[in-house]
Amino acid sequence: MDRRQLDRGRLHQALTLLGEDLSRRGAFVELAVYGGSALMMQFEWRHSTEDVDAVVRGGFDETLLAPSVARVAETMGLTADWLNNSVGMFTPLDEPDELFQLAGSYPEGAAAGLRIVVARPHYLLAMKLKALESFDRGDRDLEDARALAAHLGMTDITDLLDLYVAIHDEPPPDQVRLRLAAVLGQGRSSP
Repeated sequence: MDRRQLDRGRLHQALTLLGEDLSRRGAFVELAVYGGSALMMQFEWRHSTEDVDAVVRGGFDETLLAPSVARVAETMGLTADWLNNSVGMFTPLDEPDELFQLAGSYPEGAAAGLRIVVARPHYLLAMKLKALESFDRGDRDLEDARALAAHLGMTDITDLLDLYVAIHDEPPPDQVRLRLAAVLGQGRSSP
């Protein structure tokens, strides 16, 4: 595995170092984590991720995070954007707390500087369905969507459509609709 990749152990190490650095500086930040990292923190079937997609939760100072993220990157040999908020352009500004669950505080058993909440499986699935709009992202989103749909017991396209609308407040575009059967293992992955 590429040293820049994060498997379960390296993800835990990175979050622990991040929490320690924040705590040492007298800071505390809560992050909402999405994507591959959120999947790894909840499911055994996701083994690695390239980065941590995260957004600083409301009420916490985002500027406190950057110096600690840079120190962790240097210490672990990670890319500078190993933790990034690119996912923020795909998330609503006001996300209800019900879409998240507590994953942990870091470092564990000490003065925490970091608390992580992860997107719940149904929210992750809705985000993975939205990501199917782009064909240039490879099959990772489709594979994740399949595994999440199976975990949630979704076997009908109507279930996926209802979830999409419930989270995104609009019906999915045609390029997503065309791939929903593939999410359920009923068809091709592209039109």
